[in-house]
Amino acid sequence: MSNTLKTTTSSYRPLFIVLACILASHCTQSSRARTSPSTMVRNIEEENVRYLLEGPPVLSESIQGTIGRLPCNVTPPILEDRVALVIWFKVGLKTPIYSVDTRDSNFSDGTHWSDETYRDRLSFSVEGRSGTLAIKKTRQEDTGEYRCRVDFQKSPTRNSKVNLTVITPPESIIILDSKGATIKDYKLGPYNEGAVINITCVVVGGRPQPKVTWWSGNKEIDQSSHPLSDRRVGNILTLGKLTRENLHMQLTCQAANNNLTMPITSTVTLDLNLRPLIVKLDGENRPLSADHSYQLHCNVIGSRPAPTITWWKGSTPMKNTHEVANPDGNMTTSILTFTPTIDDRGKFLSCRAEQSMIPESGMEDGWKLDIYHIPVVSLELGTNSINSTFREGIDVFFECNIKSNPWVYKVSWRHNGNILENNLAEGIIVANQSLVLQNVSRARAGIYTCVGSNREGDGESNPVHLDIRFAPVCRPGQRFAYSSGRHEMVKIACEIEANPMEATYIWKFNATLGETIDIPASLIAVDRGRSIAHYTPMTENDYGTLLCWASNEIGDQSEPCVYTVTPAGEPDPLVNCTLLNQTSTGFQIECIEGFDGGLQQDFIMEVYVNGTTRHPKIYKSKTPYFEVRGLVPGAGYNVFLVAHNTKGRSNATILQVYTLKDPEKQTDLSLAYAPVIEDIRPFIGILGGIVVGIFVVALVIVIIVRMRGSSGRDRNNYSHPSTVGSGRGNNNNGSLSIGTLHNGQSIQDIRIGRDTCHVTSSLDSIDKNPDIIPQDGRDDDEEWTTKGHNRAYATAALAEQNAVITSSTYDHLMPTYAVVDKKSAANHLQQLQQQQLQQQQQQQPPPHGQYIHYNALIPVSKMGGYA
Repeated sequence: MSNTLKTTTSSYRPLFIVLACILASHCTQSSRARTSPSTMVRNIEEENVRYLLEGPPVLSESIQGTIGRLPCNVTPPILEDRVALVIWFKVGLKTPIYSVDTRDSNFSDGTHWSDETYRDRLSFSVEGRSGTLAIKKTRQEDTGEYRCRVDFQKSPTRNSKVNLTVITPPESIIILDSKGATIKDYKLGPYNEGAVINITCVVVGGRPQPKVTWWSGNKEIDQSSHPLSDRRVGNILTLGKLTRENLHMQLTCQAANNNLTMPITSTVTLDLNLRPLIVKLDGENRPLSADHSYQLHCNVIGSRPAPTITWWKGSTPMKNTHEVANPDGNMTTSILTFTPTIDDRGKFLSCRAEQSMIPESGMEDGWKLDIYHIPVVSLELGTNSINSTFREGIDVFFECNIKSNPWVYKVSWRHNGNILENNLAEGIIVANQSLVLQNVSRARAGIYTCVGSNREGDGESNPVHLDIRFAPVCRPGQRFAYSSGRHEMVKIACEIEANPMEATYIWKFNATLGETIDIPASLIAVDRGRSIAHYTPMTENDYGTLLCWASNEIGDQSEPCVYTVTPAGEPDPLVNCTLLNQTSTGFQIECIEGFDGGLQQDFIMEVYVNGTTRHPKIYKSKTPYFEVRGLVPGAGYNVFLVAHNTKGRSNATILQVYTLKDPEKQTDLSLAYAPVIEDIRPFIGILGGIVVGIFVVALVIVIIVRMRGSSGRDRNNYSHPSTVGSGRGNNNNGSLSIGTLHNGQSIQDIRIGRDTCHVTSSLDSIDKNPDIIPQDGRDDDEEWTTKGHNRAYATAALAEQNAVITSSTYDHLMPTYAVVDKKSAANHLQQLQQQQLQQQQQQQPPPHGQYIHYNALIPVSKMGGYA
């Protein structure tokens, strides 16, 4: 016994040393310097400590991810004792994983320490005699053997072990069919009736490995599971000789590895293919019309699930089908959308139903087709014709071949879409399915078809193009008139109609006295079926007509193409220019174009501010119509209008225009006009008498004004045209040539009598002339205009008379006119341009006003109207 005690004492000597140190540290304190329990615990190595276990290991289980609980008895052996230190070890680790120091306190106030690898997953609690170490969020690596060491102040140290098993439930179940394929939508099959199948259940995951079993309802039918790999366990179920009773059987695979959680399961439903019992086409067999759509129904009874239904035309499978199943699933109807063709006549149309995996399970029903169709017609030339090209004057034969069900009751012929009738006089012979054209001309060329008619409709044949070859003729509608200047080349195109189009050309110039001159071949070019002559007139005798002949393999052109070449020049000036829609910011001008000089012409308008010749606004147009916007209100503008072609510009037609002053909006053709009586339809009965009265008063006033005007003209002295203006006399043609009027001299001072101006038009005719171009006066002219008649106008239409009127006004009650001829106007235009140049150089103000006449600007002083 002594030896035993010695042995025991010697074996526990290291433990006693540790306990002695603990007691010494507990009893000895100096200046608050004390060994940290965590430091002390970390210094304890399990391998250097021999210990005694109290009882067998405790078994503990925990589901992965939950809390694992490790129990430990912390009750002292004697009542006078208490726990000083609790230390937890995990077998295999050198250092502790958790400790509780209660030397100076109880468990609730003790010092807790945890290894960093566990972070905050460990906690220790005491309830009654037992303490528990809780491991939160358990993992597979937490599985193992744990030792709990409890140190008492008086009693010996107690050690106990706990085996913790962390259970990982199975993760998933995979069910594979007999081919090893994954089952989708939990539906197994379909399998053929009478087949033998193997179904495999594979369970993935789980530790320890789960047990896998098969169940049918609540009955276990197979429990032979076996490992497939480290993480997979399987169970193969064999079902033999499937019958209709196995239809929709539910098979469940179950996997479990613990009693803490429910087993995981997966259920599949067995589906079977059953043979069809009846296949039948709806309706009766009857003729079908080609190219008409029909829906044919085929009913299949007794097949589960829906059978494979196919339609066949002879040995050709049909498309455009769809199936409809009855709610009870016992009958399936297949609907075929069928459009028969002519070639389907006599073929067998059938509906076939089968389960493709069941041998000899197919059944069918069908009809022999009878197809009605529109006649199929083909047209070809007679047997003696090699191709469809013929010369004029020969006979042509056509044959119409027809395929029809039912047979045709009529055959007709068409030429270029028009019906051909039998006409011996014109050489057209129609004989049912034959057509003869005698002595064909080029008018008979074109597209020919034949048409067969039966109860289904009209069938037209393929078109046959009849090509009639003929000698060239001049193509109508081409350009026959050309204009060119001297030494200016013009390209004249000779266009013909011929078959074939390959032709040679001859050009001649038709000179005077009936002579013709050949055009050299070097001046002739052929371009895409036409000939182009590069002709250059050198003298006046080179203008005239050019003749063009063409020849092809059929023959020569009988009549030449005749082209006229005339001299080209600048276009004529614009005439009858009319001011329209005059506003405060713009206006519109419309003119009549003159001769274009034999060339394509366009039109240009330049707008200058009065008194300037710089920075004009330029407008271009293909027609003699212009619209001007964005001008200054109440300002004057000089407007130059010209026609233009490749030869140059015409003489300018010049107008002077004033924009209206704000807020005046004038869109009439005169500066002032009588008020317009508004339409007062609701009160027309009441106001009728008033309107008549006003009309009578106005008529009396007009008569009095005219009588006074007549007496005024008798009292005034008329000056001869030779004394007008600056003293210049009449020109050679009797018209007055007016020079520049001096400042202060008005048109009233001229006093030209209407009779001496060779003008026969009255004021009324002028007033009614459509070419009047009204203008707004300037502020310093308003007093002058109000003294006379309420209009001031200039007309371009009267400029074509002997005495060219450039302005006409009323001076109080006496009409006066200023006249000028074209030659004088041209001279004054040149004078005006010189004056304007001098004014710009000397910075002199522009004249008070300007008359515009024909193509000349004539300066005058203070005027009330502008042409």
